[in-house]
Amino acid sequence: MSQLALTLSSGFVNAFLNASGAAGGDAAFLVQQAGIAEAVLKEPGGRVTEDQFVALYRLIAEKYDDELPQLLSHPVRGGALKFGVLSIINAPTMGVAIYRYTRFLRLAIHDFQVELIHSPDISRIVIDEPRGGRRCKTMAIEMVLKVIHGLASWLVGREVRLLRVDFAFDSPPYAQEFQNLFPGPVFFNQPASQIVLDSDQLSLRIQRVPRDVKPFIARLPRDWIFVSFKDSFVTHQVREQLMRMGVGNMNIEEIAEALRMSSRTLCRKLEAERTSFKKVRDDLRRDLAVELLNNSNESMLEIALELGFGEVSSFHRAFRTWTGVTPGTYRHMKDS
Repeated sequence: MSQLALTLSSGFVNAFLNASGAAGGDAAFLVQQAGIAEAVLKEPGGRVTEDQFVALYRLIAEKYDDELPQLLSHPVRGGALKFGVLSIINAPTMGVAIYRYTRFLRLAIHDFQVELIHSPDISRIVIDEPRGGRRCKTMAIEMVLKVIHGLASWLVGREVRLLRVDFAFDSPPYAQEFQNLFPGPVFFNQPASQIVLDSDQLSLRIQRVPRDVKPFIARLPRDWIFVSFKDSFVTHQVREQLMRMGVGNMNIEEIAEALRMSSRTLCRKLEAERTSFKKVRDDLRRDLAVELLNNSNESMLEIALELGFGEVSSFHRAFRTWTGVTPGTYRHMKDS
């Protein structure tokens, strides 16, 4: 697999279903249409693939004709995001594009205002909520910041590095998913929700032209939720190397050499990002296993060997630790 495989936890997907109001009678039908086994969402360790979540998001957005499906106190009608992208596509730099997009969001969103606060060294994209209390779901704030980051990255043709991401609310149960969604450290219970970046990135030139908008919109929400990580966290660089060179074949010494650092330095950098080589490799094995069980007819032995397990029983034990069920049970849930 040449692309970085990502999965999202059942906790995150269930939170999205609840926030969008689709957790009632319609949920089972929408989940099935998206190719997600309902039993997977009932497992605390259940994982949903990128393709499945994108399909689910589109189905719910179309059902309610709302591009941020019922996350705000009012709908954002279909086509709004396209109009917003078209309004900024001819901006010369990322800074100008983000500023223009915050002006567009003033028209599209009434629950809060989005401000670009620029200084010579550090700039912030801040969500300014009304003093009378929050009007929207907390997931709306998460998604809007993700839209801005994903759109900015797409415009300049590269990952926009973030110094930090702040949220003005408690850490949700699915907070670990933000490591996949944002390329920067995430903090909760902060004075304001915002993304913080080096100001020099605002001078990056726009690489897109109007003809690029149609395919971008056709892929929504994929390209603003799942931005490809290449030059951000060391965690993602390790994951990328394991994907490229074989998750079942590489040890930490070989990965460190590929990243041009010592094993000790790599361990120290991963520890600073609150993870380890074993956890990064196991998370990737889990995501690849979910992908293969969902989208291939490979046998359990073939999958086990591809992921670097010497025998099927070891793969079974690991998968059960990751998800709460055996790979055979997971594949059966997918097919049921």
